[in-house]
Amino acid sequence: MSGPERRGEHPGAAHRPASGSVPRAVYYALASNVVVALSKFAAAAWTNSGATLAEAVHSSADCVNQVLLIRGRRAAVNAPDDLHPLGFGRETHFYAMLVALQFFIVGGLGSVGIGVWRLWRPAGLEHALVAIGVLAMSAVVEGSALRATIRSIDRKRRTSGLWRWFHETGQLEVMLSIGEDAAALAGVLISFVGIGLAALTGQTVFDALGSIGVGIVMMATAMVSLREIKSLIVGEAARLRDREAIRRWLEKCPEIEHIVSLVVLRWSDSFVIAVQARLVAHGSADDLVRTIDRIENGLQETFPAARWIFFEPELSELGEHPA
Repeated sequence: MSGPERRGEHPGAAHRPASGSVPRAVYYALASNVVVALSKFAAAAWTNSGATLAEAVHSSADCVNQVLLIRGRRAAVNAPDDLHPLGFGRETHFYAMLVALQFFIVGGLGSVGIGVWRLWRPAGLEHALVAIGVLAMSAVVEGSALRATIRSIDRKRRTSGLWRWFHETGQLEVMLSIGEDAAALAGVLISFVGIGLAALTGQTVFDALGSIGVGIVMMATAMVSLREIKSLIVGEAARLRDREAIRRWLEKCPEIEHIVSLVVLRWSDSFVIAVQARLVAHGSADDLVRTIDRIENGLQETFPAARWIFFEPELSELGEHPA
């Protein structure tokens, strides 16, 4: 419930506009992937290496992914309208799903296809040191991009561990960028091994297997990302510590006698909060509205991620969960 100063287009909820900026991590990843993809394609053409070609496809898929993520972020900041009263924040979920699918199909299956083709039609590996040098350069670039992306995460959230952050974050662009960069580094290592063994033994089957290994890493990364994206699309509660912090804050409000129910839903990288609470007695409806406004404003000041707040006062004579 909102006070008179916020009434209008969407009454009943306190609203904080979404941030329209694209995370720097996405631009870091895009710039690095363009440079790396061009280098890998040139090296693949020069050395006839299937593993390097698979890595080039991998980096190309990453470039497309970053463009999709930028498009999703920009679409997500469109103003709410009558058909989308909570705004377009979940546009990022749709584009993130496209990214993961593209990563699986184009990058993963494409790389596996290259490896299978090279197993069926072996081709001699030439100038292996060129391929290794390009992969070493790409490892430095990808590693720098991964480091920059990780550093873009809030320091407090980084300290709890990246794996935990990966499961809890609503910043899908950053999550996917980290996943792609980590998969790129793993793919480079696999390609190193494949090309190195092929050069040492003269058996091009190792180069082909390296390409297949790159594809498997990409598909596994895509599957993990899709699982997290699906959870957000279906609707997932905020982290337990965030829910508990919000509950503790509400319980300390002198105007609240009892919290009947509290729902804190993740909406992209923001929260939708629905509160049912029994309040102290008020002399008039205007006093009640002012009290609810103060609670909503306090929540938004204390928890900046609280984008939408729905507050429903309950009457004690109706019971804990009135129909």
